Amino acid sequence: MSGHGYETGRLNLPFVGLCSFGKYPYQPDWSSIDADFAILGAPFDFGTQFRAGARFGPRGIREAS
Repeated sequence: MSGHGYETGRLNLPFVGLCSFGKYPYQPDWSSIDADFAILGAPFDFGTQFRAGARFGPRGIREAS
């Protein structure tokens, strides 16, 4: 059953698992990054009381990039 013709598998679900900005590979070890700057998203939802929404912003930006 490996002849389905998909390179990445049958299901390509961008909303599952870890997503990164610009579709770059996930880097768990920050000390190995050789960069002048980094973009980090923090799920901070302090300004919207009793409503969830702002916390999904960083992930939404990474998925759309």
